[in-house]
Amino acid sequence: MTTAATKRRRARGKAKIRKEERNGELVWGYDAWLRQPNGKRKRFREFTFRTKGQAEEAFNELKKTNYKARYGIKSPESATLTTIQVGVQGYQKLALAKVITNKTPETTYYREEPGHLKTLKRFVEWIGPNRLVSSIVPDDFIFWIAAETERGRKQGKPLQLATIRRGLNTIRAALNHAVESRQFHDLQNYRVPKNPLKKKVEKDRDRVLSDEEIAQITTTLEQNPNYEEALFFFQLDIITGARMAELLRMEWDESSERFGTVRLFSSKTGKWRTIKAPAAAELIAKRKKSKLGGPTRVLTRPDHWFRDIYRKVSNAHGIPYGQKVAGGWTIHDIRHTCLTHLAMNGIPIHGIKEFAGHASILETQRYLKYMPEQIELAATVSTKLAQLANAKPKPAQQPHDVACPQCGHSFTTKKTSHLMLVEK
Repeated sequence: MTTAATKRRRARGKAKIRKEERNGELVWGYDAWLRQPNGKRKRFREFTFRTKGQAEEAFNELKKTNYKARYGIKSPESATLTTIQVGVQGYQKLALAKVITNKTPETTYYREEPGHLKTLKRFVEWIGPNRLVSSIVPDDFIFWIAAETERGRKQGKPLQLATIRRGLNTIRAALNHAVESRQFHDLQNYRVPKNPLKKKVEKDRDRVLSDEEIAQITTTLEQNPNYEEALFFFQLDIITGARMAELLRMEWDESSERFGTVRLFSSKTGKWRTIKAPAAAELIAKRKKSKLGGPTRVLTRPDHWFRDIYRKVSNAHGIPYGQKVAGGWTIHDIRHTCLTHLAMNGIPIHGIKEFAGHASILETQRYLKYMPEQIELAATVSTKLAQLANAKPKPAQQPHDVACPQCGHSFTTKKTSHLMLVEK
């Protein structure tokens, strides 16, 4: 049964714009429910307009504003375009905060402004602080590489492509940080260009110290009492294969002569690792008993002191030293020498990875080329498999074996300045 009130009730959604009596006067207005960003509906009602056109115009503006608020749309007139100077500020502040946070009494290397942030600042000045982030294209990175190369040439210190590549990675990280922060509406659909320099922009130096060079360097260091710490560092590094920063921050309680272990912390990977190196633990214990080193740290000298000593000793023996010297060795090559000897003695690649503290086994694979025994073993196994498959291959000769063409007698060649045949 319907009542008079039910008959007068207006159907839902009808007559949103209508005329009503307010304060004894007929006026135009709107009365509607609109969906909000939280999903709920909200009622909007206003009757203050003299004409129907005014009410429709106000209601349309209300719907437009509500729609933009619901779907997060910002009008082009009010949207601001992000400049490179504004875009990288967040990354710069975060990077400086990390530097301050990570600084501890154990920190051996600290700068108020790290080098990668200086590179970022130089890029902003070069491309122009008012340049829009959304306008940066791949060609800009190509021009930046040329500009950095020219800058190094003018300063008399040519930059390696690997150095420029790392700088570009910092620049890309700052731009990606601006995009991913969601603070800049004009960067929501922007994609930072890729680094045009691939990871392998330079050949590996592959400098490994020979047994003779190791003997010459250590003998000279041992003869000079002032080089005691340089000799200790060289010996400890070649035993453990540790990075220089790992040894400079090492403390006395991180070595156990009883268990023959040494604990190393890598700031590169942010992880600790414990290696079994009895010779290194014994060497550290002897140094502590001799009351050498610092109160808490094993080493006391800065990095440049070791470099100067090794350069002086190497030059005395005619051994090239320096990264930019042809065939020259650096302190990091002591680590290369250690890990290369592990590979040459048949240590599995996963064992070398854990010993070296590599984050990825791909980095460890660089040392596989120093494993000729493994390569020859693979050749022998593949020949055996071919025999099982009845492929009838020729018998695999041992490395450097030579067969006499007349009698078939097998000889082994010994690698010297001249060819020598050794009868088996």
